[in-house]
Amino acid sequence: MIAPELLDRLALLQDPWQHHAPTLELPWASPSVGQAAVVGRAPAGERPGLPLHGVHEWVLHGPIDAPPQHAFLSLVAAACGRMAHAPPPSDGPDAAWCVAWIGAAVIPSPVVMRRHGLDLARQVTVPGARTPAERLWTFEEAARSGRCIAVIVDGSSWSAAMARRAQLASSWQAGRMPVLALAWRPQRDALQRSACTTRWAVQPMADPAAHHARPAWSIQAVRDRRGMAGHGPALHGSLHEPGGCGHARPWSIAS
Repeated sequence: MIAPELLDRLALLQDPWQHHAPTLELPWASPSVGQAAVVGRAPAGERPGLPLHGVHEWVLHGPIDAPPQHAFLSLVAAACGRMAHAPPPSDGPDAAWCVAWIGAAVIPSPVVMRRHGLDLARQVTVPGARTPAERLWTFEEAARSGRCIAVIVDGSSWSAAMARRAQLASSWQAGRMPVLALAWRPQRDALQRSACTTRWAVQPMADPAAHHARPAWSIQAVRDRRGMAGHGPALHGSLHEPGGCGHARPWSIAS
């Protein structure tokens, strides 16, 4: 039987595009938290930011098991900002690019989207994808459409094979518009094997520098197929709710 670590390394060798994919600067690692930032191709031997390749899984560790909406929205806002510096995915100055939200559990309210500066006309929500198979099929269609700059999906109860299909659908290829693919996995899926590019542990926290609890997320990379998990400030940080109320509970972010 082949050791799991060896399987991961073989998967990396069989995925040559991973080393050339564009990257997106992490909002919690940028000088101005929450603002859109763009990184081009990472220099050889140095790959900061989040690669726009494959799926990035998020597992919540906290008092409730709900998606980290604020972290998702901050990354989507950064991806939308990237479009201001990138050519449109098709002919015409007003190409119909969009952001897809798949599964009722990960769809934020329009008020929260507006708070993060997102254009509601470009947000496509699919709350009717209820089963794991329905959410996977919708994800694959959106990731391969060439129109979605970001796809956020409820990946709960996905098997290892389903996660691999999602990874293949969202893998970056030369000549195709890169897509930011984020998948929420509940705590019960934390031990599920996955071929996804990265896995992140997020949990609500309070800002000790504030007089009252300020809504925030503690974010840490626990698995990275590039071999960078646990290294560098970009892989471990905190993200604060903009204009958060001092009396808000940290786990009520973006609710």
